[in-house]
Amino acid sequence: MIKKKSVVSVVLLTALLGTTVLSGCGSDNKAEEDTQSSTESIVSTAAPEESKDAETEKPSAPAEPSEVDPLVKLAEEDNGPIPEIEDPTPDNMGEDVNNIFVYNNVAYEYFFGDESMAQHYADVISSFKNMIGPGITLYNVVVPTHVGVDLPAKFDGEKSTSQKDYLNKIVTSYSANVRGVDAYNKIVHHRNEYLYFNSDHHWTALGAYYAYRSFAQVAGFEPLELSSLKTGKIEDVYGSFSSAYDVPDLKADTVTYYYPSYKIDCKRYDENGQNPMDWSIINKDADSDTAMYAFLGGDQPLMVTKNPKGNGKKIAVLKESYGNAFSPFICYTYSETHLIDLRSLKIDIKEYLDKNNITDVIIINNAMATASSVIVDAISDFVNRNALGADYVNNANDDENDEDENEESYEEDEGDSDDNADEDNGDDTGDDTGDNTGDEGDDNNNDEGYGDDNNNDEGYGDEYYE
Repeated sequence: MIKKKSVVSVVLLTALLGTTVLSGCGSDNKAEEDTQSSTESIVSTAAPEESKDAETEKPSAPAEPSEVDPLVKLAEEDNGPIPEIEDPTPDNMGEDVNNIFVYNNVAYEYFFGDESMAQHYADVISSFKNMIGPGITLYNVVVPTHVGVDLPAKFDGEKSTSQKDYLNKIVTSYSANVRGVDAYNKIVHHRNEYLYFNSDHHWTALGAYYAYRSFAQVAGFEPLELSSLKTGKIEDVYGSFSSAYDVPDLKADTVTYYYPSYKIDCKRYDENGQNPMDWSIINKDADSDTAMYAFLGGDQPLMVTKNPKGNGKKIAVLKESYGNAFSPFICYTYSETHLIDLRSLKIDIKEYLDKNNITDVIIINNAMATASSVIVDAISDFVNRNALGADYVNNANDDENDEDENEESYEEDEGDSDDNADEDNGDDTGDDTGDNTGDEGDDNNNDEGYGDDNNNDEGYGDEYYE
């Protein structure tokens, strides 16, 4: 049995961010390797050229599409036939452990997104595009999750609805000029590689790299080759399925990260876009307990990077945690990159994009997040904030004040209840408490997990995106 590592928690992240001095992107580290790992099998089309100045490297900007982009259909082929998934244990049908499917010591989230969820997400993305206007090109990347990519064929339709169909529904349903990026097709053609973690709900940097290459194809630039970047690794990692879901005996993971040989300036800002501090795209001080924070130091409200060897363009990436492993490749490509967490930045996004002369925007979410009210509401919130302006901010402040008053009132009532409880019969109190506790447990299970209630009001796995 593999010994489980310490829980990766918010407490660890707070400690890491509060006490660790994050090094620059080009600094040395004992875990780093100057060449790419031979196990990751990346085929380079050409050796990278020596860096030129930003002016000579600047590519032409992609044209704003005049109608819904025809690239929306998911191609049947990328590099030939989709490889088959080997099934070394054909009689093994896996098991459900704490609402997570486990097969051959690898954990998978169930996914049952439907057509109405896909349509709603496409509508929200379209409204965002209409809000930012025609002067900014919007790219939308929806990433398939592990369960939709590399389970053997015997599980087709059982553990997940077709993510290919779900993602195709999204990219064929935009009502605005959104440029859909086909991450599914590129990833599924590399499905036998190490694209997702065994013990965590995120993808690896290699999986994110393939999505980056798909984005480059749509945006019209030559992607970086992994052979042009340095490599670092963190071994013996156990992620969210081992910790948050307490799934035992999962295979250990290796977190691999990539970085350039030169320094990229990086600043981190608070949720109001204030109080800049020096930061790093890659936290090379992360260890096996904090490995998932190697990318961007974890979820940050706002980061801005300036790349002296970039392509002369400015881009914003609006993301949830799946964007953390994807974003470094954008930072290594663009001259200026603004990384925005959809869930925590409290600003007028249209004003921010205009003020910073952003020409390109990527929204990147995983398929599970697109069915989550946390993410969909966050994007809608940006749109509403822009539409209502000061009225929206005032209403939000009023709501906060109301909540504070309600909390004070609750505390007073709770105090009165405590006094009254002392006068009540102890047996009655105990019976009531026991009954309520049982009900609360049932409600929490339905809200946070999948279980039998996959279509709960909060969406799938909202706890991952809160």
